[in-house]
Amino acid sequence: MASVSKVSRKPTGGRPQVSWMVRYRDPDHRQKARTFARKAEASRFAVAIEHSITAGTYVDPELGRLSVSEWATRWLDGARPTLKPKTVDSYESLIESRIVPALGGRRVSSLRPSDIQKWVGGMQSDGISASRVRQAHVTLKQIFDAALRDGAIGRNPALGVKLPRLEHKEADYFQPEVVDRIADALAEPYDLLVRLLGTLGLRWGEGAALERRHVDFLKRRLIIEQSLAEVKGKLILGSTKSHSTRAVPLSPGLVGALQSHLETRAAPEPTARLFTAPEGGELRYSTWAHRVWRPTLKRLELPHAGVHVLRHSAAARMINAGASAKAVQTILGHRSVAFTLTTYGHLLQNDLDDLASRLDAPIQLSQPNPA
Repeated sequence: MASVSKVSRKPTGGRPQVSWMVRYRDPDHRQKARTFARKAEASRFAVAIEHSITAGTYVDPELGRLSVSEWATRWLDGARPTLKPKTVDSYESLIESRIVPALGGRRVSSLRPSDIQKWVGGMQSDGISASRVRQAHVTLKQIFDAALRDGAIGRNPALGVKLPRLEHKEADYFQPEVVDRIADALAEPYDLLVRLLGTLGLRWGEGAALERRHVDFLKRRLIIEQSLAEVKGKLILGSTKSHSTRAVPLSPGLVGALQSHLETRAAPEPTARLFTAPEGGELRYSTWAHRVWRPTLKRLELPHAGVHVLRHSAAARMINAGASAKAVQTILGHRSVAFTLTTYGHLLQNDLDDLASRLDAPIQLSQPNPA
């Protein structure tokens, strides 16, 4: 039960001052108190607090007075151990550039869905892409979720907000002969690296993290279990994007190329990197793209594209070779076949044409064998 009591205080040489204190225990049985200038205000607060505790909608006034910036720090500090460094870096960027400037000083309990809708609209007016707006909103929603779990707010004001629609853009890719042209134009061992990325669909970080022990010649498989990420100028070795290990099948041509590479160029230790920087050491994407990848595309008069285009090229190559969506998902390491279909479904249209051409084929009914 919340209690209301009169508090009298007489400053030295001054008139007595009266206030009203509400004492209550929160759902975790911690003693709380709040002071009001008027008895009526204190009584209303006491009734509201008792009702919220009984109804399970209690909001801690102290936590609710913390700012969005303070809650962003609380949330990210708690989530940091479970996130990949690159993900943490992305969240920090969104908080610093999109959330704190607009909402950071507001009390977390003061925000309403209309405030969040206005914030979303402001980003759109500033020309921020729909994808970036959605990423910022997801981040803010998670901050509010943390505040909601701790009882700082009664509901998440980021829910129900209308977000800009994402326009589906078909992934650009190179035809197999173009990938071969790029590989042929590169010096060893980067020709092999491009062939692996452009045939098996490895992510850049997965290719850069490959070690001698990851090549299984007996089973003709390449083991993908780690990734090398560049975060704020530092290289960090971690798990793959999907936090899983996969065994990717190697074609006879890639088996031969890998055998030659391991015999002539790679260091003998099982943990030796298959690919290193020209001057030795870890292969850094920003440096390699600047010194090797982009100049090669320009020399071949090919359109500007990031190295990730090789992953899309590999997916197109597999689909055109007749691979199922499930097989493509497994090789690329997508979390679900639904994501694979969303990303590369337009490449499966040829399957529909092939199916349509077969629907008019005569139906052969099997006859039971005579007894």
